[in-house]
Amino acid sequence: MRSTSLSRPVLVAALGCMILSAYGTHDATTARTSAGGTVRAAAPASPSPGDGDGDAEMRFLKLNDRVLRACAPEAPDSPGGGVPRPEDLPGREGVPTPRYGPGETPPGVPAADGSIPVQLDDPARPASAPGAPGTSGPEPAEEVPLTGIETCHGNEHAQRVRTAFHNARPSTLEAIREKLTGLDYPAARILPMPDRAGAPRVRLDLRQLGSHVVLEVTGAGTGVDAEAFGAPGTEDVDVTEVKRQPEPRPEAR
Repeated sequence: MRSTSLSRPVLVAALGCMILSAYGTHDATTARTSAGGTVRAAAPASPSPGDGDGDAEMRFLKLNDRVLRACAPEAPDSPGGGVPRPEDLPGREGVPTPRYGPGETPPGVPAADGSIPVQLDDPARPASAPGAPGTSGPEPAEEVPLTGIETCHGNEHAQRVRTAFHNARPSTLEAIREKLTGLDYPAARILPMPDRAGAPRVRLDLRQLGSHVVLEVTGAGTGVDAEAFGAPGTEDVDVTEVKRQPEPRPEAR
């Protein structure tokens, strides 16, 4: 009998590619979806006994794919879809333009004499001396704006969570975590935060393949408040350390 041990990694990779393709669609389509209607909330799959972290992540990937495809109906496997352009992929907007003078070779590309240039530090940004103020560790990352499709994606997950918590009255972090895992969000993606005015609070990391969506879920009366915001898409960023932008205050009249 042939081994099927590769079936799960292959499926995870395939779902990841589908999610990336959905993120690559144009924001114009997303704007029509988010403004003109809501996405039907996906029902959570019933976890079977013995489910591990891999099974939970698989269910989350499938859920994420359904929500994304509702936000991006022009994804490649839908009518009218196409392959996303590299410049449309999430995170592409943050790639700096290389600065090379005429006749210079980009770092890592062999020159005519066979040597390989090495990129030097930016002379306009001198390195801080050891022990200098502000060099004790990396600074917290800043909140980043969401693209059109990410806004739709985050809002649909937020609405799904708010609906599921209606009249649930969660009073502890454990109660919020248990409810979220029942909604097919893996426990590893549910990150505790300090209480807000005595109410339990978590951040739900929805980022995939360089996307930026995170949910902040806070206990509120009989349910929860759930709000989407953007975090840098790199794996080294801890979403619990991301500094939120202050809410704009209304102008005084």
